[in-house]
Amino acid sequence: MSPLVVMRKRIAFLFFCVCAFLVVLIIRLGFVQLSQGADLRQKADDSHFRGVPVAPKRGNIEDRNGNVLAMSVSSETVYAIPAEVRQSGRAKEMALTLSKILGKTDAEIEARITKRSALEYIQKQVKPEVAAQIRALALPGIGTTEDSQRYYPQGTLACHIIGFAGIDNQGLEGIELTRDSELKGIPGSILQEFGANGIPLPQAEHQYLAPKQGNTVRLTIDESIQAFAERELNKLMAGQGTNMNGQVPKSASILVMDPNTGEMLAIASVPGFNPNHYQDADPSARRNIAVQNGYEPGSTFKIITLAAALEEKKIKPTEHFFDKGSYTVLGKNVRCWKSGGHGDQSFVQVAENSCNPGFIEMGQRLGMDTFYKYLREFGFGQKTGIEMSGEARGILANKKKATALDLATMSIGQTNNVTPIQLLTAVSAVANGGTLMKPQLVKEIVGPSGRVITPFKKEEIRRVISEDTSKLEREILESVVTNGTGRRSFLPGYRVAGKTGTAQKVVNGSYAQGDYIASFVAFAPADHPRLAILAVVDGVPFFGGAVAAPIVQSVMLDSLKYLGIKPDTKAPLTPGKPMPGLEFPPLKKAATVPSVLGLPLAEAQKALTEAGFKTLTEGQGEMVLDQIPHGDAQVEEGSNVLLYLGKDASTPTLAHWWEDDDEDIEAIHNLAGRVPISVSPLGQP
Repeated sequence: MSPLVVMRKRIAFLFFCVCAFLVVLIIRLGFVQLSQGADLRQKADDSHFRGVPVAPKRGNIEDRNGNVLAMSVSSETVYAIPAEVRQSGRAKEMALTLSKILGKTDAEIEARITKRSALEYIQKQVKPEVAAQIRALALPGIGTTEDSQRYYPQGTLACHIIGFAGIDNQGLEGIELTRDSELKGIPGSILQEFGANGIPLPQAEHQYLAPKQGNTVRLTIDESIQAFAERELNKLMAGQGTNMNGQVPKSASILVMDPNTGEMLAIASVPGFNPNHYQDADPSARRNIAVQNGYEPGSTFKIITLAAALEEKKIKPTEHFFDKGSYTVLGKNVRCWKSGGHGDQSFVQVAENSCNPGFIEMGQRLGMDTFYKYLREFGFGQKTGIEMSGEARGILANKKKATALDLATMSIGQTNNVTPIQLLTAVSAVANGGTLMKPQLVKEIVGPSGRVITPFKKEEIRRVISEDTSKLEREILESVVTNGTGRRSFLPGYRVAGKTGTAQKVVNGSYAQGDYIASFVAFAPADHPRLAILAVVDGVPFFGGAVAAPIVQSVMLDSLKYLGIKPDTKAPLTPGKPMPGLEFPPLKKAATVPSVLGLPLAEAQKALTEAGFKTLTEGQGEMVLDQIPHGDAQVEEGSNVLLYLGKDASTPTLAHWWEDDDEDIEAIHNLAGRVPISVSPLGQP
């Protein structure tokens, strides 16, 4: 082969190699330009553009009617660009100047404005006049940017639900925390072009990226119903609660639910706090005890035992049961709260009288497996799923280790630990036709434009009892209010169903005497419930329903009127007989009991006799230390008044011998003279 041909081949090979290299280079450049161009451009901008963040306005939190419960108000933040400060050589001077304006030490400010970082915040949420003063100084590397801070216009109202946000507008508790992603919005920024030495370029390009405001979270809570509940709790904490005689409970909660949808209309707890100054509150006051605390429910739990027994057809309402005063299980006697028992009664009357042996009989007929089945079906021992952080599960006795005696005590509301939200959710299932609903706090999410982004949707968990069972139990529980231990919640013209309860508190592994958790749960109207309300009062001497029922009665009456639910013309105006076939003695004229506390026995008996009452005594001594009913209570004319005697205030009184885990002072009236309690025109005892 000639040298010329060889040379030509070499040139052709070299040419093709160069062409192939160029083709690969072009393809690579095209890939970089088209595929990675945006990212590389962003990295280039980031290297010489520096942004000052502009905080978005956090979305509002509103009640179901659009009333603002939490909002963001404008404020400003003072920032520094350390590279520019260091370049100016005036760091000490600027630190001294800023310290006088911001109230910080010059050393603290100097350390911050000279820090090796791209941007440093000197102070957040400063007043507009302070920000204006700093801008007027035109200090190199020091600027201000738009910011916002959280404000709660209603103060303490619904504080445990709303929670609060921190100084960086991040949600820390309550709805502020659980819905932080919807509320916080998207930050914007102010971009300025800098050189490699960190100094702004002359005639540099500026860019403003506007922040996007957060969404509005509209709650299921009704501001007015929440206010009704908190009003009653504040009365309690001020020592003004009915039958509290000036005593103040340790804590208390009121929960209001729409039983048909699971919407929470109010969750109120005391003690509370002001979210505008949450740092000043005791951490225990910030605890949402209605969701995070458990307790033994006492007799309010009998609603669940009754529902299971009716659903499983283990009892008939007209079937009779004889209460001899106690029920023997495994050689142990579980006493009825009424001395001597209630004798012969139907199971409707067992419910009306809150008869412990009668409910124990229901539990024994159900058996362990079936009883635990309904515990689970009604949601006990598990979270309800309400949108609150830290929700407790409650505690159920270990089924494998439980005995017939445990079953007996569980049937009357002891042994197991439940949360208020669990109990109200379960009772609402009884009220609404038998379906367990998920309790909800958020009605809808609304965008800045006013468009609903996420509408409310009720969540049915499962059917627990049949509609027929629900209807029958509603009638029985209405009878409890009309004829039984729940009379203190009676509302003239409205059909109310409910149940009282008093739970002893466990201290060091045993039940404490004289320290109780009083509760009352009710729903109305009984035939078509619109509201279900639970009140739990922790730290009362022994009163039970006498303390909690009037609270529920007041909140229920105001809420029904507020919602425009008119009285039922067929509903009784006085306690009567809602179910056919039951005979009760007619109520006599109501009379006011005079107070005889501190009087010698002879004087006390004379005063009560002149007022038309009979007297019984308990204890030793000549001085009246306590009385049941208390002074100013309204009872039937001619009723017995039980006087507790002693020599001085240290003599044991009712709290020392009252050992039964039941409900309310109705028991003491029956012990005193076995006469029912009358009610005032508004149902107050």
